Amino acid sequence: MRTRILLTAAVAALALVAVGCGGDDDSDTDPTAAWASDFCSAITTWTDELQTVTSQFSDTSNLSQDGLQSASDDVRAATESLVDDVRGLGAPETDGGDEIQSALDTLSTTLETESTSVEETVEGISGLTGIPSAITAVTASLSAMGTAFSTALQTIENADAGSELQNALEESPECADITS
Repeated sequence: MRTRILLTAAVAALALVAVGCGGDDDSDTDPTAAWASDFCSAITTWTDELQTVTSQFSDTSNLSQDGLQSASDDVRAATESLVDDVRGLGAPETDGGDEIQSALDTLSTTLETESTSVEETVEGISGLTGIPSAITAVTASLSAMGTAFSTALQTIENADAGSELQNALEESPECADITS
């Protein structure tokens, strides 16, 4: 029960680190608005997939080696998709665009590293006795992903001196899903 709560809390934290978005879409004409929309869509898709993974563990029968392997595979696929999407965005067309791009590159690297760690941890489980320590390690990796998101978002906020990107995020309907 405690493990399920920790996994759910870690994923919820990832979803909440992007708080501050919501509003109207202006992305047809504004490249910054389009970037914000694509950014939030990528994050929303990833966090939705991770929440689906953690919800599997509301049924304790899924706390098995096979259940963890399936979850690991899902986390890996979702993370690879997010990293591809984030790297494909490029830098937003703002004054701090290069700094934001650098923060997202660092985030992508951390997400890939932690996703690999989850995968290796789950693959290393030997029998039922290895499951509790594997869950602890997976939770630590999810927490590291959440911390990396927080750090990247703080860097984005700091680099957005003119609040151009913040305004685009606040006006994007895709960002509203992150906080709901």
